[in-house]
Amino acid sequence: MTTDCEPLVTASCSASPACLGSKCSGSSSQFISRLLTVIGSMELIQVAVLLAVIFQADCQAQQSIEVRTGDEAKLSCTTSSDIQFCAFTAPDGTNFFLKKNIPYEGGRITYAGEDESTDCSVKIASVEEKDNGEWKCSITTIKDGQGVTVENAVSVIVSRPPSDVHIEVDGIAASNLIVDFRQSKSKKIACIADGARPAASFSWTLGEDRFEGRVEDKEATRHQDSTVRQVQVLHYDADPAHNGKAISCIVDHKGFNRQDIEMNKNMATVDLDIQFQPVAADKPQSFYNLILGEKKEILISFRAHPRPTQVFWTMYDKSEVMEGAESLNKRFTADVLQDGPNDGMFTARLTIAEVMEADAGSNNELSVTNELGTTKYPFTLSLGDRPAAASAVSGAQEGVVSADKCVLLLATASLATFLIAHQI
Repeated sequence: MTTDCEPLVTASCSASPACLGSKCSGSSSQFISRLLTVIGSMELIQVAVLLAVIFQADCQAQQSIEVRTGDEAKLSCTTSSDIQFCAFTAPDGTNFFLKKNIPYEGGRITYAGEDESTDCSVKIASVEEKDNGEWKCSITTIKDGQGVTVENAVSVIVSRPPSDVHIEVDGIAASNLIVDFRQSKSKKIACIADGARPAASFSWTLGEDRFEGRVEDKEATRHQDSTVRQVQVLHYDADPAHNGKAISCIVDHKGFNRQDIEMNKNMATVDLDIQFQPVAADKPQSFYNLILGEKKEILISFRAHPRPTQVFWTMYDKSEVMEGAESLNKRFTADVLQDGPNDGMFTARLTIAEVMEADAGSNNELSVTNELGTTKYPFTLSLGDRPAAASAVSGAQEGVVSADKCVLLLATASLATFLIAHQI
């Protein structure tokens, strides 16, 4: 409800105004109800004045706008009563008595209303840091032959992006994170955004993809200029597949302009150096289709960091072959370790010069060592094709049996129907 004496405060800028709410519908409703019998016996003008006093004291509707430095903002107070005096008080206490054609601060502050008798509005042509804070609107009208002054306020938040965005690990600013799996794969990565007004929000990426790890927001520290220092901690569990990628903290804030974002002022990045011994295979590998008398290449790929320092093949006949060497019996040759097929992976290649009957069903082993440990990769050789899965054969047989039963049941049902129809 807006009375003749109560100013209605609105605010506008390049962004939409965000109202922070009203206390009318809650705490004052019971109090107003108790006054109904009293109000009923009063004159209409007395009612208007009384309600204006009640709502002014108990329900000053607060509004808030967020605007960047250099943008334009308009703050308005309107009333249905004739305005005698219109004024705004800036956060630093400066009073601006508003009239058409009366500019302040070289035209930066001017009257912005349509009708001086009903509209008390101020335009801030280029918002400055000093405009941050509460702007008070004061309107003087005539009621019952007396001057009545009412006030309201709007909060102007001059948006300020964080002046510092960086990442810390163990309390120390970092741009590179080394994770040694022998010690621990879990790390706490803290993103710090300092100097923002209002508070910023965070998001994380791993490489080019959004990263949805568990995060923890620390209690913000508020500075005297109403800016804040925020800390969000990412609980990161390292994975060998992350090696060579980067984790980035992206700070979202309206104060950042396009140039800031293009210069990555809104983000901080830490490069991942995930160190681990060669990753073991889930199960032994099997190589099929070896043909007697022909050459066969055995390829085994794995992930490791740092790069392996030793690659060693041990065959079923006790032949031992180092990387880039040949066995004593000249049957096995090991190539130099190659990068790939994907980033962070390596491929070892062993060439069997001529497949023999003894190779069939043999058990062999590749051993790979780097600074963090040794991993063994067992593998078998076979002359035949890859065998079909026993479960698939069993399932096929069960399908046949089920189909036969189905045909038999259908035939029996048809015969019964025929016998009944012919009364046989």
